[in-house]
Amino acid sequence: MTWKKIHQLIDWCVIMIFLFFIVTTMLTPSLWEKFTYIAPPFIFLALCVLFLNHISIKSCFQKKEAEFFLMCAGIFLSGINIILIKSNIGAFFTIADFILILYLADKVHFNKIQLGAIGLTSFAVLYYWLFINKEVYGNIVSNPNGASLIIFTNFCVFICCLVYFLHAYKIPGWVFPVAALLILYIVTKRILSLHCRGVLLAIAAWAGTYYVLPKKKYTIPFVIGASLLMPVVYVLLWKSGAVDGILVFGKKIASGRDTIWYNFFNVFIQHPITGIGSNFDVMLPDLYLKEVHHALLDLLFVHGTPVFLIVLYLMYKRIAQVFASSSVPLRAICIASIYGLLTSGSFENHYIVSPYNVLLLTIFIISYAAPAEMPLKEE
Repeated sequence: MTWKKIHQLIDWCVIMIFLFFIVTTMLTPSLWEKFTYIAPPFIFLALCVLFLNHISIKSCFQKKEAEFFLMCAGIFLSGINIILIKSNIGAFFTIADFILILYLADKVHFNKIQLGAIGLTSFAVLYYWLFINKEVYGNIVSNPNGASLIIFTNFCVFICCLVYFLHAYKIPGWVFPVAALLILYIVTKRILSLHCRGVLLAIAAWAGTYYVLPKKKYTIPFVIGASLLMPVVYVLLWKSGAVDGILVFGKKIASGRDTIWYNFFNVFIQHPITGIGSNFDVMLPDLYLKEVHHALLDLLFVHGTPVFLIVLYLMYKRIAQVFASSSVPLRAICIASIYGLLTSGSFENHYIVSPYNVLLLTIFIISYAAPAEMPLKEE
């Protein structure tokens, strides 16, 4: 067996682990309860195998690759912080997984069949939640917010895969926006039935990015900054009483996240370097819902400022590369999906946790798979 075949076989083993957790955690609530909490360490092991399969550690040292050393520093610091703050060990896998994903995103290359397998799985999950599972808000076994995140994330992966496989052919330019709008309408209608306001805003961000927002790098700090600033505005509105009594889909605007973010910040400010760890029962004993409900703030509060800054740098670099490396149709759809996930992650931990983080990795891999200079195929 040649090295190329061995290399592909290893990638397939990693992909099968990814797909196992995507299917088990996204289709059946009973399996979700069993596999969600064990996914991070298994995903970590899979990412380590992926790292060794695609990265030469010797070359990283010889070239003094800055991102490699930043990745190592981020993972090492997070481990030290967890020990110092006496955190639960599970938090280490969350941050290590995400840093590895941001490092590997532009260095891992799956072939079309491999990307097609992930895309087909996302389509199957999306199809199930759109057309088979008819549960709606007020009559759903699983969490309606969780179901909405599953739908939206798999929509993002599926639409990126679809454009990836079709972009190289001479398809009229209007086809992609029209097809995307039709699929987005079906997805939006389903999310409306689940009353998930955060994902509806994410859909608006996706559409605004794809159809309106300039596809330029200067939008990256704006989008990340807006995600981080939103909780501040939210808490200030809650404190001022300006949104008291205002209902959206039968729920108050100040529906709990205001208290969560306020309490987390008050504890975090006492541990800005190490973070507060994930032992929330000790650090926030009086808080009822012990979850940050914000992807980036979760990394900041739990793991501290130095680790958080490393994540922000790597995230900026990966998104910036999408603007430079992708063909025009693929660039637009991938940036819309990434910005959409950043928006949905402003209300839930979402894309930093397994298996959503694997789907974010897939979008990055797809975005780098079709260079801007790639010539179009003849029909």
